[in-house]
Amino acid sequence: MEINKYKVLLFAMTGLGNNALKVLLKHPSIRIIAVFTPEKEAGPFPYYECEKMQDVVLRSGIALYEGLNFKDEKTYDIIKKLSPDIIIVSSFNQIIPKSIISIPKLGVINIHPSLLPKYRGATPTVWALMNGEKETGVTIHFIEDERIDNGCFITQSRLQIEPADTDGALRFKLAALSENALIEALRLVLQNDKSKFLAQNESEATYYQKRSLMDAEIDINKPFNDIINKIRAMTPYPGAVVKCGDKKYTVKFAELLKGRGMRAYGANKGYLVIKTMEGITKFHIV
Repeated sequence: MEINKYKVLLFAMTGLGNNALKVLLKHPSIRIIAVFTPEKEAGPFPYYECEKMQDVVLRSGIALYEGLNFKDEKTYDIIKKLSPDIIIVSSFNQIIPKSIISIPKLGVINIHPSLLPKYRGATPTVWALMNGEKETGVTIHFIEDERIDNGCFITQSRLQIEPADTDGALRFKLAALSENALIEALRLVLQNDKSKFLAQNESEATYYQKRSLMDAEIDINKPFNDIINKIRAMTPYPGAVVKCGDKKYTVKFAELLKGRGMRAYGANKGYLVIKTMEGITKFHIV
């Protein structure tokens, strides 16, 4: 019966948040009482084809709160009045204050696209690709305080990173992987026994800042493999860029040419040839 279902709030953004919403809408023991999102982003989702979170929520007939500041007392009052049993966070742009963390009796849980405690922070897929990682995954954990991506593990799922994976492809795969991970996490959380959940090992923790546009610039003095990893990490958005003279070009992919003695020259017919650390590199540009 509806009255016996657990009341859930979802704090989420387009992308990973869509998959969480999909799971919650189908879950037999869950009733979504509201979704909190940032203000609707202009333009399409930049990483892969995905309907805007706000549109999905409104079509589903769920209460939608957009652009609220979690530091405002009014936001706290709204959440307190909704009286959720669980809050689920899935790709969100605000730190959850302690006052809100204390509201749901079963806790606040976060869906994070990395193998925590590695790659804490807002854009873990970018840095996993930049660093040439061979494996990543999805971690679902409790949010217990205002530290970023901290809190006891609930469940973790692993994913191999393929050589051809871009940031868009990896985000898409992890979003799909997160669905079964969330189903399992809910099964465990609804048992209401937190003694079984283990703390993260802080000695193994790494944290990375959110990717900036400056991070998209290719350093031609780096090894070729680093250049390739940067292109993968910045595709499809914002796009890796390489400088030639006083101009910048967005790069689709690159290849290392034979012949170190070749003369480097500028842009021509959709590509750019530049002398780099390991030889002459052909950059295919937009």
